[in-house]
Amino acid sequence: MKSFIFLLLAVFLIGSIISCEEKEVVPKAGDLTAQAKGFVELFAKEDYSNAVKSFDNTMKGIMTQEKLKEAWQGLLVQAGSFKKQIGVRQTKEQGHDVVYVTCEFEKAKLDIKVVFNSAKEISGLWFVPSQ
Repeated sequence: MKSFIFLLLAVFLIGSIISCEEKEVVPKAGDLTAQAKGFVELFAKEDYSNAVKSFDNTMKGIMTQEKLKEAWQGLLVQAGSFKKQIGVRQTKEQGHDVVYVTCEFEKAKLDIKVVFNSAKEISGLWFVPSQ
């Protein structure tokens, strides 16, 4: 349980640091919003086995299906039940394509930050306060 809390705190801390970086809006040509929204849909359906298929090799080693489930369930405990996706925006941060999927939960609105590598695989995932 302590490692889960540490993991969740680390995710929020890293997300907060990265979200302070300057961002630029990405043109439609490299649009990854549909892929990110589909990934979040898998969360909502608790389909973790298909969600991890989008991860790059590093993420697959760090965020296993079981850890992904723990992170999502921990988020639901804090934010309440998932209601719906209410927005999406794509940026470029530190050379990576980043999609923020804004979600409404019972107790809060949060952005699920999905970072993509050049192969369009998910290389990072954070839960951050919605802007």
